[in-house]
Amino acid sequence: MIVEPYLDNSLYSLSKDISNALNKKETERIQKDKVLLILIDGLGYSLAERINFKAEKIHSVFPTITITVLTTLLTAQPPGKHGIMGWRIFDKENGKIINLIDEYYNQSSSINPYLSEEDVILAPALRPMIRIFSKITKNVVPYFSPWDAISQTYEIAKKKNPRFMFLYLPFVDAVSHHFGPYSEHTLRTAKEITNLAETLANDLKKDYSVIITADHGHIPVEGVVKLDKKEIIKRLDVPPFGDYRNLMLITRENPSKIFENYPVLVLKKEKLAKITGGENVPDYAVVPTDNRLYMYWDDEEEAKHLGSHGGMNKEEIEIPLLIKQ
Repeated sequence: MIVEPYLDNSLYSLSKDISNALNKKETERIQKDKVLLILIDGLGYSLAERINFKAEKIHSVFPTITITVLTTLLTAQPPGKHGIMGWRIFDKENGKIINLIDEYYNQSSSINPYLSEEDVILAPALRPMIRIFSKITKNVVPYFSPWDAISQTYEIAKKKNPRFMFLYLPFVDAVSHHFGPYSEHTLRTAKEITNLAETLANDLKKDYSVIITADHGHIPVEGVVKLDKKEIIKRLDVPPFGDYRNLMLITRENPSKIFENYPVLVLKKEKLAKITGGENVPDYAVVPTDNRLYMYWDDEEEAKHLGSHGGMNKEEIEIPLLIKQ
């Protein structure tokens, strides 16, 4: 089931509330002017329900990709404004497709996070995300296990008392990719991580508004479609970008005919701008209506995944939100 993100009750609206609260402006959701944001990567609302994690239901943003969500959360801008539409994006200035793991923040001077110099991000050591966060702020604290993450966050809150802390927990997402979102492996991981997050929230809620949420959920992968590269590229102005469940296209020709035999939505620029909240979008986006991966790029590891995300399936878009304060 396709669900278009409702931006007024989404991670975008939450990001605006966080920014306003940190600047001592009144918000409906957040009561304090100090915030701890805990992001559990890959914890969709459907998964949260299965492990009995009691939370409000809100929407992610499109595309449901971690880098897109992180940019929205830390800038209070929707994807259609900041333009980070997945890990692969089109660099207009240099006329090439780039991978943001290597070039995040180098490609756009218009991305301005609301973080101050004292704000703290905690992320797992020895993972690509810590490189991304290091380009946002100097105060990136590496941790070495989920339990270490909780201990360090608590210690920093009590000793340094920063106005904003962001704790990124990627474990549910990692397990879900390899075993599927409703496997016993993922259910156990999700239960353990949410328990740790709630314990930390209860310990710090007197001093902080503690927000527990996710960037996206996962669909159980039901197959792989290998797209015809030659047929696609000859109809485009530049190679596709985006990801396996959100193919972004720049072309003067409507690509609907290319994909007429596939169960996909072909979103025009105007529709895409409405869904993403701004005009900084490609000409078209191709979004699967089924639970398959659409492979333009060869990636043996990705093709083996049993859980994935990036599209607008209900399981990808709907996420939990719990605030303790």
